[in-house]
Formats: sequence, structure tokens, C-alpha cells
Amino acid sequence: MSTPSGEPPKLVMPGANAPTTDRQLHITNANGTVQRTVTVSPNPTAVPQPRTDPGFYRRLIAELNPLRQTTRSAMAISGLGLAALAIDVVATLNLGNPFLFYDRREQWKDMSGLLEGHRTNLWRSFFDDIAPNWSGRAVETLQQYIRFNVNGLYSQLGKISDEMSGVMHGQYKEVLEYDLSVFGLYATSAPMLRTVATMSAHPVGRVALMTQVGLFMSAAGNLVKQFADVYNSYESDLNKLELKLNDLRGAFYESGDPALGARDLHLTPRIEDPARLGTYWVAK
Repeated sequence: MSTPSGEPPKLVMPGANAPTTDRQLHITNANGTVQRTVTVSPNPTAVPQPRTDPGFYRRLIAELNPLRQTTRSAMAISGLGLAALAIDVVATLNLGNPFLFYDRREQWKDMSGLLEGHRTNLWRSFFDDIAPNWSGRAVETLQQYIRFNVNGLYSQLGKISDEMSGVMHGQYKEVLEYDLSVFGLYATSAPMLRTVATMSAHPVGRVALMTQVGLFMSAAGNLVKQFADVYNSYESDLNKLELKLNDLRGAFYESGDPALGARDLHLTPRIEDPARLGTYWVAK
């Protein structure tokens, strides 16, 4: 790996501090001839494709507000204004932008693919470039580290990313369905309430108005309960994923705390001593 001029080459051991800038890794064969050079970036990340909010939520709110105004006016005339208004506020307060969950679903999906790509690249690089040309204690240690540490970590993170993408898809679906249910309720109730409200001066008309407002309150209350059930269900799913992440932290960090650093692999510092490279890295 390239180093500043005048300094001996130095290996970056697993668990050690990695370089903060791009470095070059020279892959050689058993004769020491460089076969190819790979640029290694610290903490490589993929740049996700930007996704544009289609504006569904903004249009829904813009079309819902006039319907809400009509409904609230009928509530006030019916005499059930305060109780009905409370249900109206709660039902519409729970409206959300489904694009936010769609975007997170795609981000976790991209991350899952990125993790699998890096895992495969690392695995193939060892068996295609290092194992056929080199042997020795350093190679054995590197293989153990890749097989039992890095490979397992990437696989587990990939599974969690898949699950998180699935949870975000479920949230997207539930939020979209809730938004449409609320809009559908107001779209069907507002015209009827407006019509009945015009007849509220007559006792029969007032009873009819109170009945329709009561039906609206019942339907809106069911939607609020539906939202609470969905919220609790997905809160449970997220809690399970958090527990899995805690297991990963416990496996790879001291006491499960990233601030304490990675677990000690007990690698001898002689493995990176340039004077001993011939002992630890044996050309086949």
C-alpha cells in the first residue's frame, strides 16, 4: 500500500485505525510483479439516486381542507361541535406523507445491495488475488478475520437492511391506506352533512344532522383506533430490529459499545514489520 515518501510500507491491521485518505493497494503475483492496482477509499459509500417527492401528500391536504371546513361547520350546527371537533383533529393529525417511508424503503434497499456488493468484493479479492499467490501466518490470520468477522458482519447487516426495508414498505403501505381512508371519509361525509345542515332549522332535520355527525364520529374514531394498532405493531417490529443491532454491537465491539473500540484480535505487531514480511507473507 502506498505511503508517504521516505517511509516503509505499512499494513493496516484489522481493528487498527484506517487511513483517512484514499490509498493504493498493489496486487502482485508470487514473483512480486504487480498485476493490478486498486484504489481503496476509507468508508466507501454509494451515492443514492435522488428521489423526488411526487407531491401526493400536499395535494391530499389541499383537497381535504375544504371538505374539513364543510364538516366542521355541520358539527358546530349539530350541537356536537366540541366532541366531534376533537375526533376531527386527531384523525387528521395522524395523516402522514407516505413518500417519506417509500424513500427510506429504497435507501435501506440500496444499502442492502451495497453491503452485499462489498462483501462479495472482499471475499473474491482474497481468494482470487491473495490465496493463490501467498501463504504464511499473515494470510491465515487475514483469512480467519475475513471468514469469521467481516463476512459475518456484512451478512448480518445485510439481513437487517432487508428487514428494515420491509418494515419501511409496510409503513408506507399503512400510511398511504390511512390517508386515503381519511380522505374517503371526508369526501363522502361532507356533501351529505352540508345537505342535512341546510335543514337543521327543522327539528327533524336537526335530529338527522346529529345522527349523521354521530356516524361520522364513529367512523373517524375507528380510523384513529386503526392508526394506533398499526403504530404499536410497527413499533414492535422496530424494537426487534434494534435488539438485533445490539447483538451485532456486542459481537464486534468491546462491551457492545462502539466508543470503546473493536474487540481485540490479539494480532502480533510483528505482522506489519517490514523486516519480517518475508516470514509472515510467503510467496507460493
